[in-house]
Parts: sequence; C-alpha cells; structure tokens
Amino acid sequence: MENEDFCAVCLIGGELLCCDRCPKVYHLSCHVPTLLSFPTGDWVCSLCRDVQQPEVEYDCENTRLSAELKGKALPYGLSASDLRKCEKLTLLVFSHALSTPFHEPVSPLARHYYQIIKRPMDLSVIRGKLNKSSHMHYFSPEEFVADVFLMFRNCAKFNYPDSEMAQAGCSLEAFFSSCLREVFPSQAFSSAGVEESDSDEYEGVEPGPVKGFPWPDRREQSHRKRKRRHSLTSRRQHF
Repeated sequence: MENEDFCAVCLIGGELLCCDRCPKVYHLSCHVPTLLSFPTGDWVCSLCRDVQQPEVEYDCENTRLSAELKGKALPYGLSASDLRKCEKLTLLVFSHALSTPFHEPVSPLARHYYQIIKRPMDLSVIRGKLNKSSHMHYFSPEEFVADVFLMFRNCAKFNYPDSEMAQAGCSLEAFFSSCLREVFPSQAFSSAGVEESDSDEYEGVEPGPVKGFPWPDRREQSHRKRKRRHSLTSRRQHF
C-alpha cells in the first residue's frame, strides 16, 4: 500500500504520520483527536480504528485518562465509545474534498454573514467541543449531530442555492448523513430537529454572492517535503 503525499485534512505536505491500514496520512495536529507525538509502533487513524475495542490508544487519550485518575475536574460527557464515533465522523468530514470552507469560522469580512447567521458553526468548533477538557464538551451524540447539521443549515441559509458553496454544502451533508448511518446504525438522528440558525430579522439582506471558492490544489503544495515514520519506511524495505 502506497501512502498519500499530503495530509488528508489540510492537503499540505511535511512531517506526516502514516496509517498502517489505509493510504491516508496526517499532521499530528490535523488528526482527530489531535496527537501529541509520533507513535513508535504500528498505528491506525480514527477512520480505521475499531470504535468499540480500539487496537491502539492515542497519547492524547492516555493524557486525558491520567487527568481523570488524578481527580481533576473534567466534565461528564460522551462515553468513550460515542466519543470515538463522533471523532471518526468529524475526521471523515474534515478529510472530504469539499470540506475546506468549513474547517474554520467564516471571516468577519464576509459581507452580511454575521447579520444573517446568528449561530455560526464550523468544524473547528465541533472538534473543540469533542475535547473532554472543554467546558462546552458534548453530553450526547445528538448534540454533536445537531451542530453538524447546523453548520450545513447555515451554509444553505447564506449562499445562493445554485452557488458552488451551497452545492458543496449539500453534497457534504449527504456524505455526512450516509456516514452517520454507518457509524450509529442503531440510532436515529434527524436534521429536522435542529433549531433555526437565526431569526428572520435580516430577511431583506441578500445572501452571499455567487463566487467560486479557491479550492486547494494538491499540486500547488508539492514543494513541501514529506517525512514518513521510520518504522513504516524500514518495514517496506523488506517487501
């Protein structure tokens, strides 16, 4: 198996961690959950790891467990299994080719955005709320799913229906809904229950202009040097 040359999330090269079960590679800070250091042995990403009985523990999880055992006040929230499921779904969306505009909050310079959208949501906020040390940590999978659907609803509210951004949001929402059924097969979620993202106070304001988003081009990032894990590289030399 030949691994990819660019981080599955940010599409940039550099010092990357290779999954031993799929071609994807990640920067430590791009993976969900964020990793603290490069592992020394075999490693699998959140997309490949068993959510019920994980084959490997991530160093960030060990740190989190140590904090709990030391009696530090961490908020109750998602069970370990549900947390791994939500992290997997978040990474699936993060690594989707159409997800780049949703990685960070919309710029304050975006015309009328924060007049129209009263409850902004993006993947960086969702990712932060998966951290158990956050005071805004999710208490249930339903809260996590509601935030994801809110993000898509905001996109549909602000952009013209035939714009590139609106269509990307629709495609990404369909992708997330499909993954949600696979990751939570026995649990039903509905986007219909998501609260409206804003009021109708600014209905007279036109949505964002139809403007092509500058989607990242992998070829433009090819000047960045990639570094594989030594354990994986040395193992390949024997094949």
